[in-house]
Amino acid sequence: MMKYHTGVVLNLFLLGSTLAEMTLGWTYHYSNTTMNWTEARKFCRDKYTEMVVIQSQEENNYLVSFLPNKTGSPYYWIGITKKHKNETWTWVGNNSTWIGNQSWAENEPNNNDETEFCVEIYLNDGKNRGKWNDEKCANKKFPVCYRAQCNTTSCSRGRCQETIKNTTCLCEPGFEGDRCQTAKRCDPINSTHGSMSCSDPNGSFSFGSRCTTTCDEGFVLNGTASTECNSLGMWSADIPSCLAVECPPLSRPDNGYLSCSGGNQTFNSTCQFKCYASFLMIGSPVVTCGVNRVWSGPRPWCASIKPKRSSAMQAV
Repeated sequence: MMKYHTGVVLNLFLLGSTLAEMTLGWTYHYSNTTMNWTEARKFCRDKYTEMVVIQSQEENNYLVSFLPNKTGSPYYWIGITKKHKNETWTWVGNNSTWIGNQSWAENEPNNNDETEFCVEIYLNDGKNRGKWNDEKCANKKFPVCYRAQCNTTSCSRGRCQETIKNTTCLCEPGFEGDRCQTAKRCDPINSTHGSMSCSDPNGSFSFGSRCTTTCDEGFVLNGTASTECNSLGMWSADIPSCLAVECPPLSRPDNGYLSCSGGNQTFNSTCQFKCYASFLMIGSPVVTCGVNRVWSGPRPWCASIKPKRSSAMQAV
């Protein structure tokens, strides 16, 4: 038969001596046979996943709306317990310690005879409907179980979390997508006047990628050589640049000119010297800045060209 509840279609079906309700997340199950708490847990673990875990007041209310009110014995075991009176109440299905402000019935838990280390939920009518009571574990109640929909393949790089209405993947840092299947990407990077080598465990320029820049001959690194794509999709350091090495500054020769390509005196730049009229250049007119920050030759100089005196002038 079909049952409609809070806008979600729920299917009830009979499984031998148990009933199950289908939700969009996990499935709830209960037995029509009463058992002590230990037997109830074994029943749940053998047939399903574990005794029911309640993670919020909303889930508590939802469970109450699902479970039938058994005539004369409206009590069900739930999967929260402790081993002695000084321990914290703990859910056996996920080791959480959630207890809502409205969970316990009035004057509960009272640990009667200091042996009440298991918990039942009331399904009787009245103010305590849906409330909890600590109870002796040897007493017999109806077990409530759940079957998990999450499995090892539900979330590629994340943890599968189930609620009463859906299944959600909580992604590990650096991953996204409905199944946490995609690594976050950083902006693509490259190097000018250099080469870049990257290790990409999760895809090019993605979370975990580590890139290292090596500059070409004649260029030096400006910045940090290595950077890594972090879990936010950002590079851990600014992308470095490769700057051309600089040779010692040149000055124009006396009685001459100096002109350098691009207006600078860095690697592979050439500088050309010229002399004024009536001056002769001594040395190479062109020098180039080399990889070792040294010019290819010394700076030339301009020598004066003296005119020869005529024979008539010499005879005077």
